[in-house]
Amino acid sequence: MKKENDLLSKKEELNVWTSIWLKPRETVRYAINHKPMKFAVILALIAGIFDLLNGATQNNLGDTISIPMIFVLAIIVGPIFGIIGWWIGAGIATIVGTWLGGIGKFAELKMAFAITYIPIILFGFLWIPDYLILGEVLFIEDFDISFGKIIWLFFSGFISIVVGIWNFIITINAIAEAHQFSRWRGFWTIVIPATVIFVVLLLFFLPFIFLLL
Repeated sequence: MKKENDLLSKKEELNVWTSIWLKPRETVRYAINHKPMKFAVILALIAGIFDLLNGATQNNLGDTISIPMIFVLAIIVGPIFGIIGWWIGAGIATIVGTWLGGIGKFAELKMAFAITYIPIILFGFLWIPDYLILGEVLFIEDFDISFGKIIWLFFSGFISIVVGIWNFIITINAIAEAHQFSRWRGFWTIVIPATVIFVVLLLFFLPFIFLLL
């Protein structure tokens, strides 16, 4: 009995911020069983800020609006988008996963998805040295920078790619654990709706593309 209690105590002390990287399924199960939903909400709010900042850099938003305004939008609008994206993503994963034989409930998928935001949030703090070193270069298309900044830009980009790939793997495991099925089904739970959305968008924009040709 004492041994069982010791094991339970160790499990309750699981640190989701570190364990998610190498033990995603165990971490997600722990979070579903022990973490309050307000913890998931906070993760979604913070992740929304970094997602908007990443979108601003990818779309060269600094070419059209001021840099301070980008940060204001990230702080005010980012969390809203974060909550909306979290609900939609968890909802789609709940429905598609159920079709594939999963048993996860919406609340469980919401927690699972929120836990997958941890790598995004931790990587997001790289924004501090990024902005201190690169400044407005992060948000504009045409720029002339020093060799040292170019090196940092490649380093930051490489880290972003690695975290992105690892986050995709974590998400597969998170969905699989929430639905209590295989990682392959977790993979298809992501790929099937993504493919459907892509095809729908392609069919919608195809006439406009032909008009421009």
